[in-house]
Amino acid sequence: MISDARNGSYTESIIEAPNDEIVCWCSSVSKQVIIAAIADGAGNMEDVRRLTGACTQGRCKENSPRRRCCSVEIMALFDAATRENTV
Repeated sequence: MISDARNGSYTESIIEAPNDEIVCWCSSVSKQVIIAAIADGAGNMEDVRRLTGACTQGRCKENSPRRRCCSVEIMALFDAATRENTV
């Protein structure tokens, strides 16, 4: 479901979001960049931070239309990647 927010539209479920949708609003990191980092071997949140700059400024709760830290979305992308690799 796409919702309207002060920063425009966003997809409530990051899994269903288009690849160009922003995940980390404080660092402007897209879903596509996060997925690429995971595919390139990022195995945990620290790897994603180091490779992408996501989840490093601590301002997503203020900046994101989802009103929460982007780590929630990043972990959902990790979970989805793990499920895909075990099927």
